[in-house]
Parts: sequence; C-alpha cells; structure tokens
Amino acid sequence: MPAGVGAQTMPARGGGGERLRILVVDEALPYPPDSGKRLRTWNLLRRLAARHDLVLLCYSGAGNSDGAAEAALTAAGIACHTLAPPAEACGWRLYVRLARNCFSRWPYSVAKHHTRRLRSAIQGLCDGGGGGRGFDLVQIEWTPYASHLGRVAPPHLIASHNIETQIWRRRAAVSQGRWARLFFGWQAAKMERFERRAFARARAVTTVSGDDRDAALRLGALQVGVVANGVDVESFRPVPGAGAVNRLLFVGSLDWFPNQDAVRFFVDAILPLIRARVPAATLQIVGRRPAEALRRHLAGRSGVELVGEVDDVRPFLAGAAVVVAPLRVGGGSRIKIIEALAMEKAVVATSIGAEGLDLLSGRQLLIADGPQQFARLSAQLLTSPVQAQRLGLSGGRWVREHHNWDDCALALEAAWRRAVGARPSPGGSR
Repeated sequence: MPAGVGAQTMPARGGGGERLRILVVDEALPYPPDSGKRLRTWNLLRRLAARHDLVLLCYSGAGNSDGAAEAALTAAGIACHTLAPPAEACGWRLYVRLARNCFSRWPYSVAKHHTRRLRSAIQGLCDGGGGGRGFDLVQIEWTPYASHLGRVAPPHLIASHNIETQIWRRRAAVSQGRWARLFFGWQAAKMERFERRAFARARAVTTVSGDDRDAALRLGALQVGVVANGVDVESFRPVPGAGAVNRLLFVGSLDWFPNQDAVRFFVDAILPLIRARVPAATLQIVGRRPAEALRRHLAGRSGVELVGEVDDVRPFLAGAAVVVAPLRVGGGSRIKIIEALAMEKAVVATSIGAEGLDLLSGRQLLIADGPQQFARLSAQLLTSPVQAQRLGLSGGRWVREHHNWDDCALALEAAWRRAVGARPSPGGSR
C-alpha cells in the first residue's frame, strides 16, 4: 500500500466548527489514484476524513483491486457502501443505446449511469441506513450523478470536476464528419439543460477554477466555491539531472476521449514538425487503459513509445526534458501539469490544456495552440536547457504556493460549512 494511505492530519488553520457527517456519491472507488478525477477525490477526502465523518457510496466490482481500494479508503477513515456496477454497453448494444437516447431528455453520459439501485441506495442511506445521525450534506462527486437525487432530506453539493457542457461543445468542434458534429452538438445542448437543472437544485457547487466558477454561475448555480486541484508537494519534488535529452512526455488517462484526441493530434500534426527541427526528439506516452484503437494508431510510429499504465508516474516525469499537454477538448484543470511543474519540468500546453491554472505563458510554462507554434516552442525548449530550467523553477514555485492539497482540502471544508449553513436554493424542475 503506497505511503500516505492512512488518515491524513491537516493543519488547524480555518478548520474550526463542528464535525460534519457527509455522504459522498461517486461513480467508482477513488483508489488507486491513477487518473485526475481519482487523484482529486482521494487527496481531498482522505485529508478531511480526520475531521469529519465521511461515507462513500459508489459502484464497485468484486475483484481484488476493488477490495484493496476499499481497504485503503477504510484505513483513511472513509466508510464505504458499494453496489455492483451496471453492465457496460459495447458493440451493437452500444449503438442501440445511442439510438434510444435520441428520444430521451437525458444526455447519454447521464443516462448510461442512471440506475434505480443507486438512487434507492442514496435514499436509504439518507433515511437512516448509514448508521449514526443523519447526514448534514450529500456531495455529488460528478455532475451527471445528480440525476440520482430524488427528494433526499439533506442539502446537496455538486463537486464539478469539469463543466460538462463545455466538454461536449469542444468535442463537437473537433469531430470529423457532419453526423458526428451534429450528435455531439446535440449532446452538448442536452447537457446544458441538465446542468442548468442540476445546478439550480443544488445548495452549492464547487469548481476547480475561477473560469469554471463563472461558467457555473452562468448556468444558474446560486452558490459556487472554487476548490483548486493540487499536488502532494512532499512526493512530487524535482530530481536534479534526471531529465533525458530530447525526451518529450505526455501523461493522462488514455481511456478518456480528450486525452486520446490530444495524443493523436500531437503524434500526427506536431511531432513530425518537432523532429524536423530536432531529429532525436522522442515522445513517451504514459496513462492508464490505452484504448486498442489508440494502440493501433501509434503502432510503428518512429520516435513514439506507448508506455501505458504505470504504478508511479514520478520517474517518467523526472526523466522528461519537456512535458506536453496538447489538449483540444476538456475542461477543469490538468493535475498532470501541476505535478510536472512541482517537479520543475518545462511544460508546453494548448490554451485548453493550461486552462484554469492562472499560469502565465513565458513565465511558468509556454502556451501554443497551432501545430507550427507548438512544435517551434517544444523544439526551442529541447535545444535550450537553460530556458527549460528557468520555466521549471518558476512553475515549481507557483505550484508550491497555490496548489497544495492541504489548502485545497480546507477550501472544500469551507464550502461544506457554507452549504450546510445556507438557505436552500429555489431549485428547478427536473
């Protein structure tokens, strides 16, 4: 079990007040912390479990990995209630579901997760099935899961990791073909209606950035708190002299479309331009569950190494000369950029990749949106170690000052207390 699994002691500042009892509803166990969403949920909840009574309700399989995950959460002081996950649709069944979704008011990413079992479990726990006194607050850990809330008694807070409407709009913009653009544009419209209803009904919403806060307010949220993404500054430290010359690194969950699109975009449109300037340049790609279609797309590409899932990303970050984040779709903010900067690595990102982090291009990282500009700046850093080091040092200072998980957890705790003390919102029809 990795270091830091047990209950986390937090600094006392800003933490006064009574102990709260919180029900957290999520799609899966947030352990091991091998994706941005899991990293965030795990690091926030394990710190707050020392001061509050936390109960997690989610889907979980019967495998050894999920058993180990439940043990890690229990050791951190988080009680777990789990349900068998719904069957995944694939092949022709997936297309049938997509066709049926044409006649549903729910966006597909909401409908495919909605089950009566989870809704009944939420209601049962809120009605007293969780043991002890009732819950002060229900935290919905992913916006689409707000569809499971009936008329539960406690107030609820939506932890918005991304503005989902924005992701669907961006996916429509990069989709190839008229029908794909129409489908994803339609999903974006349905998601906007859903997010407006969900945010209006919530006592409070948290977002990962000021940009997302403003978007949530435009969508009708009445109370929004910013809880930034963070990094474990004790674990992610610079390793002097470890970076390999000419090695580029991409890190991200490879079962998520925005990361798959970013890898394809970089390999197809940007890497050849970099190698024209720096022939020895290579790209390592690290991330969990690489899709088979992505494996086939990358097979045989010169200068490309698909590493896939790793137990510890730090050696790969330490070994990179430059970390790239060429995202064209996405929302929220990128934890992997924060981790790379904490290790004082030079980063090149698109505007969407760097979104939500309040970083200055030319000071803490470089921002480039077109293939030519992205390639030029990446090659520039590969051939100028002094500039790369300067960027990394500045980025590292920024992250240590603004993205410490302890401070992020205190911000979430403050949002809980405001939500518990605030009057219910007028809500909106479902």
